[in-house]
Amino acid sequence: MKGKLQAFASSVLVLALAALSAWAGQSQTGAKLAERGWQTFQNGDANDAKASLTEAIRLSPRQPKYHAALAEVELSLGDSQRAMHHYEIACELDPSNTEVRSRLAQLYQSLNRDLDVLRILRPPNPPEPLQSLWRFSRGVSLFRLGRLNAARREFQPLVNHRDFEGPVNFFLGRIAYTQNRFDEALPFFAKAVRLSNSPTNKEFSSYAYNYGLALFRLGRFSEANEQFMLSTERYPLEPLAWMMRGRSDEELKKYQAAIDDYEESIKLDPKFELSYYHLARLQQRYGDPKKAEELFKYLRELRQSDIKEAQILAEEQALLRMKTGGSRARTPVPAP
Repeated sequence: MKGKLQAFASSVLVLALAALSAWAGQSQTGAKLAERGWQTFQNGDANDAKASLTEAIRLSPRQPKYHAALAEVELSLGDSQRAMHHYEIACELDPSNTEVRSRLAQLYQSLNRDLDVLRILRPPNPPEPLQSLWRFSRGVSLFRLGRLNAARREFQPLVNHRDFEGPVNFFLGRIAYTQNRFDEALPFFAKAVRLSNSPTNKEFSSYAYNYGLALFRLGRFSEANEQFMLSTERYPLEPLAWMMRGRSDEELKKYQAAIDDYEESIKLDPKFELSYYHLARLQQRYGDPKKAEELFKYLRELRQSDIKEAQILAEEQALLRMKTGGSRARTPVPAP
């Protein structure tokens, strides 16, 4: 009996050693495939890299670095969902990897998954340089979720940070503006505009527009007009900026200039009701009354069409709720 037990134990040991040897072989093969895949990716062949990394993960599915590498490849191929899947696995396998958590948070933010951003970037914060990036990312998500005071707390330590100074001042200005603290918003917007005033900065037009809004709300129409002009000169395809340029021109009694501004706004957005309203009103008082009549008529038709569309949408949503059981917002503008 003792001999049989010894023989059985020996056979179990042999099998265990064989399994361990096979696992070690797979691990080494997976590592080589992962290394080859990443090198291939860096050389510009994303599809071949994807094949190598996918096989590496099949052989060693609990290696977080392989999942993180494949996520980068998937992202380069335009598949954000697959990239997100592998980033999430990498974070689950190694929650201490703050760089991977940062990458996943950026992807969540690009998909407007702000609650997930806050979850994956929960404190404690990592050391710099990631600490500031985490603060900024959380601030943006909190702002988009309407949690303005919490967003302000994240942004304030970065107000003079060389990498985030422009956008941070813009967001602090937007928070103050949204809370109707227009005087407080001005220095933040002014700084954001000054820091971003370069031909390559795509945010300059938006910063100048928002600065103009705050000035307009304070009755500083000439200064507001300067900012709206800067905004439309840098990016001439935004109908809101042209409408607000018209509003400020009108307040400055430059009526023909205002009419031209409103007409430009309508060219860019033929269904922009506010611009139609202001143009019709201005034509009625200072321009062509007949044209004003035509504009008011078209505006009524446009609003009727909008009412019908809203009714259809409401019915569709109600139907969806019954079945299941349960666009980018425009920046607010002063009321007409």
